[in-house]
Amino acid sequence: MVNRLEVAWTLATVGLIAGVAVYSTFLLYNVDRTPSHVDEYVNVIGHQWYWEFCYPANGTCDNTTYNAVNNTETGGAMWVEPGTVVQINVTSTDVVHSFNVPALGIRLDAIPGRMNSIAFSIPNAAAGTEYLVQCTEFCGQFHGTMRAFVVVK
Repeated sequence: MVNRLEVAWTLATVGLIAGVAVYSTFLLYNVDRTPSHVDEYVNVIGHQWYWEFCYPANGTCDNTTYNAVNNTETGGAMWVEPGTVVQINVTSTDVVHSFNVPALGIRLDAIPGRMNSIAFSIPNAAAGTEYLVQCTEFCGQFHGTMRAFVVVK
């Protein structure tokens, strides 16, 4: 004879797993979808050992060199407008890097010969607000100095 409690627990477990499967399928389908309205595109290129930010809208590129001694950078940064949606296209010219902006919850691998993209919203922050960009994939001797900043205009 079948125990009703066993049947109830089995059906509850199957229902829970089916619910998680449906939710996960929906989430995975939508997680990589780019928004319908992107305000700015930035091409990010990883080099040993600096980031290059290119803006296709005006055809300019800036290289960033980070100075670990006084926590400053020279040569450029990724400049963004507050409250905008930015899509970054990340690649590398030499080895695998990882473009990571912890304060914005962004991490995307920069792989030679491959373009990875992600779109995200910039918070309505005060002009001059800086978000640290760091490489989180060991890429060689000066990996620790491969930093830059996302700066709100």
